[in-house]
Amino acid sequence: MTTFALVTTIVSLVLMAGFSALSIVKFGWQLAYSSFSSKWMEAVPMHNVNLWSIVTFFIAVLLMPAMIEVGEGSVVQFLGFFAPLYLLVAAFTPKWETDKKQGRIHFIGTVLCATVSIAWIIFVAHLWWVLPIGFVAAAIPAYFTKTYKTSWVFWLEMAAFTSVYLTVFIKG
Repeated sequence: MTTFALVTTIVSLVLMAGFSALSIVKFGWQLAYSSFSSKWMEAVPMHNVNLWSIVTFFIAVLLMPAMIEVGEGSVVQFLGFFAPLYLLVAAFTPKWETDKKQGRIHFIGTVLCATVSIAWIIFVAHLWWVLPIGFVAAAIPAYFTKTYKTSWVFWLEMAAFTSVYLTVFIKG
């Protein structure tokens, strides 16, 4: 992996972990990562911008180079572009809870992001076995924090993110 892709991936991971932790400390456990968007909109009001959207945008954009690079030589290398792209769709729809149109777009973006990320792990990186590791890595803190019922979507998202980051580091 190029130094650029490695550095951007590490920054993306630090942003994801740090911002998720900060969000949990500030707002408590939520159903999903996206649930923090409205909380940040209220806590840090900005004109036509949402802090959650900005951070999520950078998480996706910084992860994209490594995901594309890992796919070099694969006929489905484009999945490494589209998985973060669909996360950008989610980032650009922060009012998904209150705006019906944004809600539909956000839902489609998040589902496609997860689906394409899993497909990328399986068909591009050929590391299907990373998925159960990511799941276990997310299940352990979910169990010990007793949030596996109330924040189950969040933990599934964290399992997917963990799997993607692990795949990048293993293949890189």
